[in-house]
Amino acid sequence: MKKTLLALALIAHTFTAHANIACTGQINYLGYDQNGAVVVANGANLHTICSSSVQGNFQINTLACKGFYATLLTHRIAGKPVTIFYNDPALTACSQIGAWTNQPSAYFIQMAD
Repeated sequence: MKKTLLALALIAHTFTAHANIACTGQINYLGYDQNGAVVVANGANLHTICSSSVQGNFQINTLACKGFYATLLTHRIAGKPVTIFYNDPALTACSQIGAWTNQPSAYFIQMAD
């Protein structure tokens, strides 16, 4: 019983330390700057989720960033919402994403049907 409680405590601690947040909405803004940065707003403030030229501290690598941009552009044109997932324990709400900030914790996008 003690081993089970310890295992559950460790699992709970893991989820707390690696909090994920999902921001869902229409893509109101999508930009791609001269340095390859993908800037997006989908219900949160404008923010950079990756760079197609230099990975830096972004979780999304440069090759994947190009795919993210293409996918986001397709869904913007189609008028479909997307969900962007972030792995940042400091974020507890999408409204905390600052305008024109880098959000290196973005790691996954999910498209609605």
